[in-house]
Formats: sequence, structure tokens, C-alpha cells
Amino acid sequence: MTASKSLPARPSLESLRKQAKKLARDITAGDADAIARARVHLPHVDLPLTQRNAQLVIAREYGYAGWQDLTAEVSKRLGKGLEWAATQARRVIHDNDVERLKQLLAEYPALLSWQGDERHGSLLEMATGAYGDAFGAEREHWFTRGACAELLLGRGVVVLPRVAEGILQSRAVGLLHLFERKGLLPRTLKFRVALGDLAGVRALLRENASDPAALNDAFICACRYEHEEIASLLLERTIGLDPELGRRIDDTTDRQSFIKFCDRTCRALVSQQGPRVIREHAETRALAPRRRLRLVSKRSSGQSQL
Repeated sequence: MTASKSLPARPSLESLRKQAKKLARDITAGDADAIARARVHLPHVDLPLTQRNAQLVIAREYGYAGWQDLTAEVSKRLGKGLEWAATQARRVIHDNDVERLKQLLAEYPALLSWQGDERHGSLLEMATGAYGDAFGAEREHWFTRGACAELLLGRGVVVLPRVAEGILQSRAVGLLHLFERKGLLPRTLKFRVALGDLAGVRALLRENASDPAALNDAFICACRYEHEEIASLLLERTIGLDPELGRRIDDTTDRQSFIKFCDRTCRALVSQQGPRVIREHAETRALAPRRRLRLVSKRSSGQSQL
């Protein structure tokens, strides 16, 4: 491709963008020279030019096949490769600057498949990772970057399995439903529970209701997400596998009160206690109040993922 212009040693991407905008404006105003320049490279495109086509004309005037090729050369000359772009993208995601993120993705499409490095996760992890417990619309707005996540998903970002698990742990309900709409959530009991999908939970239990560990994890999830009806269903299924557990609960309280107790305490307890968690809740509920408080405090001092 013959170039009619040459890039300087240290080109400015902002200057190139302005050139494209000016070309589009001049064509709209009927400038004959601007129209002639466009016809050299895009003889069959209707006028006036869109901004994207104006950028394409500018790129071809500099001898590049497309705008992305031109911007890649600019970045190369300025020493700004993918790592630089990833750093910029993390910053704009932190600032929730969707428009700037759009620009970066257009200029560096490889960001969509970038999976992070030793210090940072992928851009989607940055957008969905919560800075704190994200339960509730206000907290999710504070602690996650849902608009940036939706943009990345719309552009076809690579979704690593750990992303959905991270959303589950942070209790970001809005992001869970976004991933569900995109068909990106695993069809597992925990995720159906977190979504509050009672029909989906029932369907999975019909397929397999004999795994105490899975029921335990799902019960914890139901408590964390405050889905009492689902928690009640899971508790009854667990008692079906372990009648002694039901007797322990019934000796001390009614089952609905037990679920409410778990709702209050489950988020403060260690989630890595395996299949013993529901049973230990029942034992804790049966203890004298002072002993129960000491036990909860002791557990809460451990590492928690809740």
C-alpha cells in the first residue's frame, strides 16, 4: 500500500484521532480535497464518512491496512505494548470509565484474551472482583464495575472459570444475573441457589440429592444469599440423609428458627469446614448461650471466605 504521509519518530495517537475527526467534518462540510482523499481509499463508501471510516482513511494514508495496525505501530514506537495497555485498562476500570475502556479495546483487541500476570488478574476479573462484600445493589455499585464487565462480555472477552467463582464468593447478585443472561454460569447447585432459582435447585436435586458435601455447600450459599425457602429445602434433604441431624435440631428449636440462626451466623463462620458445617450449626444451636458465643467467636477468628 502506497503511503501519502509518513509517521514521525514519536507519533501522537491523539493527533491521529483529531486528523480523522477533521477529515469527517470537512467531508460533511463539502470540502472537495477531503472528499477526494476519501475516494482514493474508499471509492464505494457512502458520504459523509463515519468516524470509523475516517480513521481507516487516515490509516491508509500512512500506509497501514487499518486503524488497529496504525495504532499498534504508534504504540510500538512509543514503547507501549500490551502490558502498557493492560495497565491503562486496569486504571480505567478502577475509575469505571467505560468510554476510555472502549477506546483501549479498539486499539488493543488482544486485551480481550489477556489473562493477567503474576500480580494482576484478567480485565474481567478486575471488573467483577469486589473490594468488599458486594451484597445489595448499593454495595455492588461501590465495590464492582458492572458496566465495564458488561462491555467486556459484549466484546467477547475470554471468561476464565475462576471469574464466576469469584462473583459467587463476593455475593454480587447483579453480576451473577448478568453472567446468567450470557449463559456463562455453571449449572451447579451452588449457582442455582445463589440466583434464587428454586425450580433449578429442585431440578438438580432430582438428578442428585445424595451428596452431603454438595448439599452442605449449597445450604451455606443459601444462608449467605438469604434465600430461606431454598435453605429450608436443602436442610430437609440433608436431614433425609442424616436423620440424627434432624433430631439434634428438633431437640433444641424448630427448623425455621434454626435456618434463621444459620442466616445470621453462617456468614461469620469458616466455610471450609466441609460436610460438618450443617451438623456443627445444629450442635452450636443446642449449646448454652455463653458456650455458643465462644464457639462462634473462635471460628470467626479463623480464615473465612464468607
